[in-house]
Amino acid sequence: MKQHRQIGFERHDGCDVGRDPRAMSTAKLEQLVHARVSPLRALCLKCLDCCNGSAQEVRLCTAIDCPSWPFRMGKNPWRTPLGAEAHAQRAATMNRNRASALTAPEKTQAQIEASASDGVGVPNHTAVDFPLTEMDDEEGGAS
Repeated sequence: MKQHRQIGFERHDGCDVGRDPRAMSTAKLEQLVHARVSPLRALCLKCLDCCNGSAQEVRLCTAIDCPSWPFRMGKNPWRTPLGAEAHAQRAATMNRNRASALTAPEKTQAQIEASASDGVGVPNHTAVDFPLTEMDDEEGGAS
């Protein structure tokens, strides 16, 4: 991975900063040894990283102020459980999608990129795009 680390950086005001992953291709992300995972799975993996790879320590975690803490066990506690009817509808939809995927020809990478693009790119110079908080406006930033 060390030989590809420069792919993840860009220069900003004379310093190295992390590139915006929204502006990177999947091939570049894969060169950095990132795999396609769901956001919930990424949170679980971060918890494992924080707990030195011990699933037992993730389970016993006492860092209840951590934003990832409710999600550490791989479930979204805010999601309402599906009823039997909704579960059956989703299963039927998934089966239809699987069947159509087997009969449909696969798209090329160029076709995927063309269909995913809406013509609006992320500027390369974008370093941070977090909204300002009330504290930032009133007191000049976090303490």
